[in-house]
Amino acid sequence: MNELLFPVVGVMVVFLLAVPALTLVARAVTASLPARGDGVAAQLRSWRFALIVGPTLAPVIWLVSAAVHQSEEGAPLACIVEHLGGDLCRDVAVFGLLVFSILGVGALRRLRWRGRPGPGVAGAAAIERVARVCAANPTLTRAATRIRVVRRGLAPACTRGLLRPRVEIDEALLERLDDDELAATLLHELEHAHALDPLRFFVAQVALSVNPLGRLLGAELARYHFAREALCDRRAVQRGADPLALARTIVAVATPGPTPAGTAALGGHGIGGVRVRVQLLLGYAARRPEPAQRSLAAGVATSLLMLLAASPHVVGTGPLDSLHRTIERAALVLGVG
Repeated sequence: MNELLFPVVGVMVVFLLAVPALTLVARAVTASLPARGDGVAAQLRSWRFALIVGPTLAPVIWLVSAAVHQSEEGAPLACIVEHLGGDLCRDVAVFGLLVFSILGVGALRRLRWRGRPGPGVAGAAAIERVARVCAANPTLTRAATRIRVVRRGLAPACTRGLLRPRVEIDEALLERLDDDELAATLLHELEHAHALDPLRFFVAQVALSVNPLGRLLGAELARYHFAREALCDRRAVQRGADPLALARTIVAVATPGPTPAGTAALGGHGIGGVRVRVQLLLGYAARRPEPAQRSLAAGVATSLLMLLAASPHVVGTGPLDSLHRTIERAALVLGVG
């Protein structure tokens, strides 16, 4: 039997049947549980992030781990045909590699170089001004090494980097901001850095990009992204940012276009999103916001994915075995391979 048959057909079953089916379930769950009470907090529930990335990442991670386990152990029970040259089931290994490669290609597409030159180094006066503003706020002082002043950055103010995010503020923006606005901007972006938001957004974008029905969860991701921005506004105010100064900055840097993958930019989400955030900040000016419960979305999702990766090595690879046998039996009946 052609050893490419199971890998190719198996990958088609995963991405054209299993992932879309899980996406439809996730979409139905999100539609049946509307936000209540504090809309921002409701959009940041851990299960909402899991429903965005889970339909793609859950089967991919489990199947890749199961394929590794079968390749290590040999797979005479998973195959109904003999593999010449030993017990190694090479088609299972190829299947796992193909599944992983599709996810890898999705990640590379989100990170591909667009020919844009990297940001330049800002002038000494701009760097000194940012250092002076940081020295006046304890939170900014502790995180000063994660703040960079650049020229021609990806956005006027953004947070970049997947594993160790850094805040970048464009030198041109400094000329438009007073010290209160600058401090508020930096405090907002540092909240993104502390929460690893660039990594969260990148993982979600990759998951949806390789999901044939990913567009069904696109609105959910947009709501989650907006809620993260609004929550960072709130926490910046709690750490000493002037809400009116932050509102002015958001209006000043508002952009209609999407932000690059792995980047959290201050002024995204269009005019409607800017209007809502400004209204919230005006409310904070009248009454300081109550401390918000920290979201554990990234931690919960990571823990679930780690459990999925470990489970084939603990409880076995039954679903992959069944998929493998079914495809091989069908091939034998049809005389394919």
